[in-house]
Amino acid sequence: MEGNMRITQLEYFESVARNLSFTRASEECHVAQPAVSQQIRALEKELGFALLNRTTKGVTLTEAGRAYQGEIAAILQSLDRSARKARAISLGSAGSLIVGIANSGQTAVLGAIEQFSARYPEIHIELKRAHSLNQYQQLSQGSFDVAITASPCLAGHDDICMVGKRNSTLRIAMSKEHPLAKTAKQLTTDDLIGWPHIIADCENEQLLQATYPHLHGDTSTPIVRVEDQGIGLATMLLGFGVEAVPEEVFPSLQDGYVVRHVIGYQATLETGWAYLANNQNPALMKFIDFANVHL
Repeated sequence: MEGNMRITQLEYFESVARNLSFTRASEECHVAQPAVSQQIRALEKELGFALLNRTTKGVTLTEAGRAYQGEIAAILQSLDRSARKARAISLGSAGSLIVGIANSGQTAVLGAIEQFSARYPEIHIELKRAHSLNQYQQLSQGSFDVAITASPCLAGHDDICMVGKRNSTLRIAMSKEHPLAKTAKQLTTDDLIGWPHIIADCENEQLLQATYPHLHGDTSTPIVRVEDQGIGLATMLLGFGVEAVPEEVFPSLQDGYVVRHVIGYQATLETGWAYLANNQNPALMKFIDFANVHL
């Protein structure tokens, strides 16, 4: 915009041009009529041409004024949309949220995202695969705003917060073709020793200890470390080992696996939504509030 032209001048002109009345424009803009008239004259002086024909019978638009009105109305509408969008982003009601998930088959996780999206449709949500081995790095570098993870994977990082925590009961699963699946419907932890155990790789051993407590002190059982839970499930279904799987995941799995009751095996895994404490993304703040109430 040229010179000292101000938004208020454009707003006053647009109102007068639309209403063809200084009186109605002053009421609409909540200012005195002389102020409206003064600002529009200042605008005409700045432009170098008349926008309005003023007569004792009222006010009409000049040809130039009619053309100018169409352009100005579009500009003001665009400015209003931009302001509302920016305000919504600042309040966390719009913007974007990058979510890391370890397994797209986790219906409970996707259900939570769906609920949040329905409540805040203006927030753009991007889902990315999270790798358990470097989740902290992904969060600290901004690859994700929030990620669903097992608490042990981020143990020791004081700058990580978690919300929506829940404890999942783990069950031992294996392919229908696994030798243990064909021997007995009830096993003991001794039966599991020596068979490969599948687990998502982690930057520490706390996840392994929480998931397979019967392996404490055992050095003979092979550990198959995979990039994430999705790959772990595929590895299990292919018969490459047994895997501890949260109960809520089973409904989303394809056929081809069995769950065995294992005498002496009791394990739960705490999971939740992890985020970096200093992440000030307003959309993340909305998600945290949502998770505290609904997850």
